[in-house]
Amino acid sequence: MAVLGVFAHFTSKVGIHMNPIIGLCSLEGSHTGSNMAEVIMEILREYGVEEKLGYIIGDNATINASLVRALGDEQVNGTDRYDAEDHWLCCVGHVLNLAVQAFWFGDVDHTRLQDTVIVTHDTMAEWRKMGPWGKAHNITIYVLAFPQRRQEFKRLGGTTILHRDNATWWNTGYTMIQSIIRNRDAVEVFCQSHADYLDSDRLSVDDWE
Repeated sequence: MAVLGVFAHFTSKVGIHMNPIIGLCSLEGSHTGSNMAEVIMEILREYGVEEKLGYIIGDNATINASLVRALGDEQVNGTDRYDAEDHWLCCVGHVLNLAVQAFWFGDVDHTRLQDTVIVTHDTMAEWRKMGPWGKAHNITIYVLAFPQRRQEFKRLGGTTILHRDNATWWNTGYTMIQSIIRNRDAVEVFCQSHADYLDSDRLSVDDWE
């Protein structure tokens, strides 16, 4: 199910910055800018603030470009004074996320790799080329593949479950690395126990550093 969340950022009458969620709606039909604009306008009208729309914050996806154009076509404020594209603020967090992904993956199609459901020796080899981070990914995927492995990992001293990275959730690469580091002892013992499959992914002292 596609869900569209809308947050409002404004200053209250007593000067306090507020950022409540004002809408969490299912999105019917295609995930297009015009569909999202229609839902957003319904939310704004429900609160009676459609004439107070200021700036729109969204990531750099092309779908958001069509969204702001569609909002402009809705003639917010009831005049042609509102130029939605001039009021579109690109998300700095998204820009930083793209920069980190470019640094980590280079020219590799990371979306294809991160969303791979069936893990093979070939996909593991591709991850391994990325160094310690790629090895950590392979270890994480292997541990999480079956409940018996997760149970074994816990028996070996794992204090938290390992977190898998993916292509759509920001910071998942970071949380994966953090979970690997927090469970270093269990990771090393587990890799030793499964050396027939994970020997090439065992992290060296330099890798841990």
